[in-house]
Amino acid sequence: MIKLLLWGLFFAAIATTANAQTNRISWEYNYEHFGIENGLPSSESYQVYQDKSGMLWVLTDRGVVRYDGFTFHHYTVENGLCDNINFRMFEDFNGAVWFMGYNGMLSVFRDGKMQPYKFNHVFTKETRPGQNAYISFYVERDNSIVYAKYSDRNSFRVTKEGKVQHLPKTVGDNSHFLECGDELLCTQTKPVAEVSNIFFVRNQKTIFAGKLYVRDATRAKKHKGFYFIMTEQKLYLNDGEQNKLLLGNSGIISLDSDEEFVYVGFYKGGMKKYRFDPKSKELVFIQHYLPKYSVTSAYKDLNQTLWITTLESGMFSISDEAFRQLAINENILSEEVRFINGNRNKIIITHYIGKWQQLYAPYLCKDVGKITRRFNLVAVNDGFVFQKGFVDWSDWKDVDATYPLNPSYTNGSWIIGTDYHATKMIETNRKLKYLVDLKAAKKYDLSKAYVWYYIMDRQKAFIVYDTGLNVFDIKNSKTHGRYRSVLKQAIRKLKYNKLWGLIAVSNTEGLFKIDMQKEKASRIAQNLEMGNQILNIFLDEKNQLWVVSDKGLFLLVNKNGKAIVSSYLNKNLLSSSEIMDLYAYKDIAYLATKFGVQKIDFQKVKKERKVFPLALFSIHGFADNDELSCKKIYPAKVDLIKISLSNKNLSKKFVYRYRFGKDKTWIKSEKGEIILNNPANGIYDLEVSYLDTFNHWSKPKVLFGFEVEKIIFLRWYFILLYAIMLIILFYIILKLSIQSVNKKNFMLNRMMELERMALSAQMNPHFIFNSLNSIHSFLLYEENENAEKYLLRFARLIRQTLANSRESYITIGEEYETLNNYLLLEKMRFKNMFNFRIECDYNKLPLQPCIPPMLIQPYVENAILHGLVKRPNDGELLLRFYMEDELLKILIQDNGIGCLASKKEKKDSKHKSYGTQITEERLKSLQGKNSAYDVSIGDADSSDLEFPGTRVLLTIPINVN
Repeated sequence: MIKLLLWGLFFAAIATTANAQTNRISWEYNYEHFGIENGLPSSESYQVYQDKSGMLWVLTDRGVVRYDGFTFHHYTVENGLCDNINFRMFEDFNGAVWFMGYNGMLSVFRDGKMQPYKFNHVFTKETRPGQNAYISFYVERDNSIVYAKYSDRNSFRVTKEGKVQHLPKTVGDNSHFLECGDELLCTQTKPVAEVSNIFFVRNQKTIFAGKLYVRDATRAKKHKGFYFIMTEQKLYLNDGEQNKLLLGNSGIISLDSDEEFVYVGFYKGGMKKYRFDPKSKELVFIQHYLPKYSVTSAYKDLNQTLWITTLESGMFSISDEAFRQLAINENILSEEVRFINGNRNKIIITHYIGKWQQLYAPYLCKDVGKITRRFNLVAVNDGFVFQKGFVDWSDWKDVDATYPLNPSYTNGSWIIGTDYHATKMIETNRKLKYLVDLKAAKKYDLSKAYVWYYIMDRQKAFIVYDTGLNVFDIKNSKTHGRYRSVLKQAIRKLKYNKLWGLIAVSNTEGLFKIDMQKEKASRIAQNLEMGNQILNIFLDEKNQLWVVSDKGLFLLVNKNGKAIVSSYLNKNLLSSSEIMDLYAYKDIAYLATKFGVQKIDFQKVKKERKVFPLALFSIHGFADNDELSCKKIYPAKVDLIKISLSNKNLSKKFVYRYRFGKDKTWIKSEKGEIILNNPANGIYDLEVSYLDTFNHWSKPKVLFGFEVEKIIFLRWYFILLYAIMLIILFYIILKLSIQSVNKKNFMLNRMMELERMALSAQMNPHFIFNSLNSIHSFLLYEENENAEKYLLRFARLIRQTLANSRESYITIGEEYETLNNYLLLEKMRFKNMFNFRIECDYNKLPLQPCIPPMLIQPYVENAILHGLVKRPNDGELLLRFYMEDELLKILIQDNGIGCLASKKEKKDSKHKSYGTQITEERLKSLQGKNSAYDVSIGDADSSDLEFPGTRVLLTIPINVN
């Protein structure tokens, strides 16, 4: 009883302090503000304009600003501007942008540079000083300047050569409007204090257009064939005959128009957008912008973004009028809004627990202070229901607070909720009530239940706990038996819809559809890439599923049981990425965020243009702090290359990536300048890709290409010269090396030749010595006739030997004749103790075969001296010349005592054969040059033990040269 009494006193106090007040509710556009903090030099801005290249220009009282979608670039008198204060700008037919300064001088931005107009001195001569804020001008196709100054003598043209051409003088105190293209230039002879005649000058014809009091800053615009004139802070419509006052008030300080609308700026009254009705000749009000500011100009760029300049706070832009922010009492709400509830067009928000605000007439607000528990407002029929006894809703006709439950959701006419302590679930339609006791569920070790639950046909209760989604059976209005786990995930929300069924929202795993019969969970839209975290969902009257994730806002439709994305908004388009709650009706979404409430009309959301937003604005190269004039090819000495990009999506935060070649790494950037320090030589193709609305990288596009030359020593002609020089040097070195090797080989060959000649020279004395011994023997035994024959043959042999000893090679015929003479001498010397036979078939030998001289004779001599002379009679010696395997074979065979007996005799007699030793050395020398030289020695007939004979086979490669 004490507890109930205390609770009653507490809620009575809350009800007593509760109050309802009426606020002024409005929906303001999501303005993007550009002020001093963003790069503007001043808060006082006069005009905004987008040139053909996509650059945005803003006139301020502290210079001119160029905005490329990334950075504000400031121009003053220090970098080419004639005056820091400029009131007019104009883009000529060649894309140059002109500026009229307060001093009456012109500046022009051309080819990336700001510079004074070269004939400014003409204006000084032709116009009086002062009142320069009222100058208007026009640049013709040939760059002639039409110059008109209000309350001055005349208008005139300055040709491109600098000559002055005066236009027809005005008559009396009349006012003239010169029609130049789409511009109307105002001029008047002198200021007047009364109504004057108005004339339009078109194609050098003067047309009377009624009377008007013209003074102060006068501007005129042509729209849908009619002329609008702003003067004396009023707006008039000229239909060709008379001037009709529009809007019926003063304080007008700017006039602009496009093909669809007329924009009128007011001092401290914002800007109003009108649609002109040619039939009624009236302006139809469309929208009011920035009602607290003094608007000096309005301009709609190529992306249909509306830009507005003000005198107090710089510049504002509206990229999409489908987005608006909640304003209460003309102040945009910036505090956290946790919950939002709706019943068709009736919408209520909860700032925090205990404060509610209607967003529909009569815009009631109830603030009962913070309370410790959330009490829900749930839409039922034409209003809302709330739990009885906690808040006094007597002054809110749409809220029924007579229900004894904290409502959670509705099912047809039934309201489902829980009692205060969440011990019972209640279903009621006021006439009937059904209770589900949760005491049985509380006995299990489960964490505290959230507010999310669903009762299926009073047979099952699906309840969200910290551990996930569990289901209990219901029997006799109580939870019965042990729970069953359906989804072991942290569940953020539970929603039911007849088309979609029961949907569970996981904090990190996305959406799940709950099959209540099978008690199983399956993923919804798993392949839609809606982000890693689902923040909230909502099902509207069209059975569309609204999903808020860390990527943005998705609108899904159920098509044949499959979820399909119907619309999507990137989180960058939302006022806050922290969405607390969501309500949608008739394709209008209301988002409760950390920074107020955002309203989005999906039917008006501007579609993204399929135009590549990035473009090259300028490229500059620098070397030794001097700018280079080249644009496509830069010399090797370049120190820095600065590339400036422009972004046609001026009002959006832009992220892009770039690289200089297909094989290079992408570099991510949010800046409009790319700096290359000390670039290496090579070809650079600037390829860019941007992050689109869906957070996907667009198809890459090559914006520009340039080349950095190689240093002169690395260019192709130098490389070719290097190659030629290297080839010549290599040729010289190779030639010298070959010559050196040839010389060395020649010396070696010569040495070997001399060595062979020396060996041959050693052979000759050896033979002569033996022959002289034979002659001495003949004389000793008084065989004078034989001595004479021998001496004649010996003389002939000596001549042959001397002739052959000078040659490296001799023919086989010459060798045959020499051997034959030698054998005849030896046969005479040894008294015909042996016979010899020389076999040589020249037809089977190559043409003109040659062999080294005196190479066979030592073996023949050995056969005679150490083989045949030891045989008493019937000695036989055979010499045979024949070809085998393209080598010359010489067989020397005798029937003497054989190899073994001959060696033993030499050993016993200690005889040293110089001829054999010399021959072996010659063979080694010849084998060094040609390994085919060979000799083999063995017995001729091993079966004959007494006279086995000796067989010598000499292999000689023949030389046919």
